[in-house]
Amino acid sequence: MDEGGSEEREERGKRAEPQGGGTALILLTVVAAPVALGFETLLRKLLFPPEFEEIRALLHPILTPLVWGLVALTAVVGALGLVLQRRLVARAIGRIPPTHRDSARLHRAKLGAFMLAASVPQVPAILATFGFMWGSSLTPTVLAIAVATLAIGLQAFLARSTERR
Repeated sequence: MDEGGSEEREERGKRAEPQGGGTALILLTVVAAPVALGFETLLRKLLFPPEFEEIRALLHPILTPLVWGLVALTAVVGALGLVLQRRLVARAIGRIPPTHRDSARLHRAKLGAFMLAASVPQVPAILATFGFMWGSSLTPTVLAIAVATLAIGLQAFLARSTERR
């Protein structure tokens, strides 16, 4: 085959990179903590014995203040996740040789950075879910999850907005 055909195929491959590539993965990451809370609650109601509610009542005064602390921690690490994401993106792109920086590689670098940085606010939110399972109040649990979801949603927005640049 001639070189012209090869270049044309390569150019078509670059254009074929879906603009929405990774959208489902990003959306699943954003809703992971709320889904975990719903799943945990459903499993607890269906599978745990009624006596477990007595254990939850005993642990309630201990766990509720701890989960309130997780709300604050989630807010702090949510902000840190935004900073971390920017640095991870810059680092990942920096590792790609300039001659190989096509849209597909840039997309993978940005998506990978998002996935890693999104785990930062998810950790305290998931811990808050465990706190609720063992007896914490629902209010701080929902707040921790809301803060994490907001932070991850903002990270997703920033990840998608840099795709358009």
